[in-house]
Amino acid sequence: MTRRRTLLPMRRGLLAALALAACVLIASCGDATPVAKPHAASDRVVRDAMGVEVRLPAEVRRIVTTVPGLTATVIEMGNGARLVGVSDQDSKLGALAGVPRIPVWPTIPAEVVAGLEPDLLLVDLTLSNRDLAVLRKRFPVTFATDSRTLAGVRLSFERIGEALGREVRARHLVEELDLARREAHVDGRPKVLLLTQTDPSTMVLGPGALLDDMLRAVGGVNVAWDLGRPSGDMPVETIRSRAPEWILLTGAVFTDALRERWASIPAVRDGRVVDLGADEFVQAGPRTAEALRRLAGILSGRVPR
Repeated sequence: MTRRRTLLPMRRGLLAALALAACVLIASCGDATPVAKPHAASDRVVRDAMGVEVRLPAEVRRIVTTVPGLTATVIEMGNGARLVGVSDQDSKLGALAGVPRIPVWPTIPAEVVAGLEPDLLLVDLTLSNRDLAVLRKRFPVTFATDSRTLAGVRLSFERIGEALGREVRARHLVEELDLARREAHVDGRPKVLLLTQTDPSTMVLGPGALLDDMLRAVGGVNVAWDLGRPSGDMPVETIRSRAPEWILLTGAVFTDALRERWASIPAVRDGRVVDLGADEFVQAGPRTAEALRRLAGILSGRVPR
């Protein structure tokens, strides 16, 4: 009887310890959200292009980008060697050949990003808006940029430069963009259609698209000014009624059959259908300033079409 009484408290204590361990295990397994790294005394707080405060290490060493334009910006600022992940839309050649790829459509997979352990995750507000809140919650180092307007691109340069400690290089990009905005101009306010798709529907760019803002900056008029969103359908009859003097293609294929159907539109009649054929017109980055100059040159007849 004495032995049984002695063992009973020991068994109860053992069961309690096992129960406690089980609770800890269940709690840890039930929440897959990683715990944020403790802040170091040397951490910095930097505002992104949305004005959100982001805490970053004193020196950013592992950078992940989700848009080719952001990758180009990081490289232009001298931090290309610190890229540990880029989007699957980036070039697979040259310096980026061995850098891991992240699928970005229809969503950016958080688990893939987590495996790269970034201490700076660059996400564009325009292209990945629906991912932003989720990524911010999972990765406190998520840093938003804004490619909707030239002003947004300018601010993004400044904020990325601050995040990377490359303020001088960022200032150079800002000054180059400012100079292009002052110099790039076309007279006569030409009416322009920014055409992105012709089949199965006619898709155009409208307010909220970078190219729309670039067009207005050089003095042109987007005939889809009332579209109400960055891109969308536009009825062919509306296009005819607004008589664009220029049609700029950004991904659309302008076939001979379409040329025949649209023959009465001034841009087609006068041979002013131009395939821009370059990413800098739709991807914000270091080449945006040159794209702005080229756009003005095309619409003024100074640049060969």
